[in-house]
Amino acid sequence: MNKNKPKIVAISFLIIVFGFFILNFSLPKKKLSITENRNLAKFPTIENFKKGNYIDKFEEYFNDHFAFRDEMISINTKSQASLNKTKVGNYYLGKDNWILGMFPKVLNQNQLNRYEKSINYLSVLSKDMGKDVYFTMMPHKSNMLKHLYPKYVDNISNIDINLKNFKSRLNQDSIKYIDMDEYFLSNYSNKERENLYFKTDHHWTGYGAFEGFKMMASNMDLGLSKQDLRNHFNSYKKSIVTNKKFVGSYNQNIDMLIKENEYVVYMTKDNQDYSFDINGKEKEERQVYATKRSDKKWDYGGAYIRGAQTNILTVKNPKALLDKKILIFRDSYQAPTTLLFADMFNEVEIVDPRNINSIDKTYKDMIEESNADVVMFMYNSSGFDSMIDAMIDKGIV
Repeated sequence: MNKNKPKIVAISFLIIVFGFFILNFSLPKKKLSITENRNLAKFPTIENFKKGNYIDKFEEYFNDHFAFRDEMISINTKSQASLNKTKVGNYYLGKDNWILGMFPKVLNQNQLNRYEKSINYLSVLSKDMGKDVYFTMMPHKSNMLKHLYPKYVDNISNIDINLKNFKSRLNQDSIKYIDMDEYFLSNYSNKERENLYFKTDHHWTGYGAFEGFKMMASNMDLGLSKQDLRNHFNSYKKSIVTNKKFVGSYNQNIDMLIKENEYVVYMTKDNQDYSFDINGKEKEERQVYATKRSDKKWDYGGAYIRGAQTNILTVKNPKALLDKKILIFRDSYQAPTTLLFADMFNEVEIVDPRNINSIDKTYKDMIEESNADVVMFMYNSSGFDSMIDAMIDKGIV
């Protein structure tokens, strides 16, 4: 028996372990996971150490930046799909090429307390400054299409539970809650709701966003009659772009396993006069909106607007219906409504909490410095908690 064999094995093992350790910290760090369509965790800071969550944040960072992580996720995804499973990775594969996401966990009391404190503080602050305040909850695809999920999925009520618990904690004297989830479920059939969402992406279509926008505007105190709103929305035209390949976020996350032709829809109004600037710097429309318009393929963000273009985005339109300004804290579901807002408000200010770390302002600062008549928190019903977490991490006051 070779007496050196255990040493060779031990040394080889240590080389592999330390080799991966060195790789994890030497390879270039990505900000975004294409396969998961999300921002990756950042290296923890001194602030995390002060808050007592340094170890948790470091673990998130290490897991997100593990060497060859995306490649291993891809291999696992393909192996699961080859077995004809209805669940591949973090997705369910339904009939007719529907890709469906996972449901979130039920929010605990500590989380709800954090969200309540932050949103109520900002709503009271805004209300005291004479601003109207709204929390618009946009209907996430998973909550609208529960009927498409496999029968064995048992947590389909989680979003409804979270919405009910969150809504009950809002200060109704300072903020109005606009519940699109309930509206969509009550006013559209299962088949009609399917027509409002992409099959291979986690977002609604431009037409679905338009339907949601109409409901939202009808529930705001804008000084407009029902006939005013009806005339405004009846003037929109629907156009479909069929000469580009659409890359759905869910499909991209599972290595484009699903072959489905989907098209981007725009709802547009003629004779508008938009101007754009990002954080005070003037931009052309194509630098902000539909930035992938010249490409052969595009994703949802490239067809509408990405969060990176909303740090902080101001859109002005002197031909808008109202001589009012709105400040919107948004997530990606808001994207197709950007120009819809600009058609209604002559000035629109849009902020994505995930993309303003370089801006030295708290949310209190942003609200106080804006001369907006309306402040709106506009988040989707599955991920609103992560957006408020991002706000808290940035700094409420």
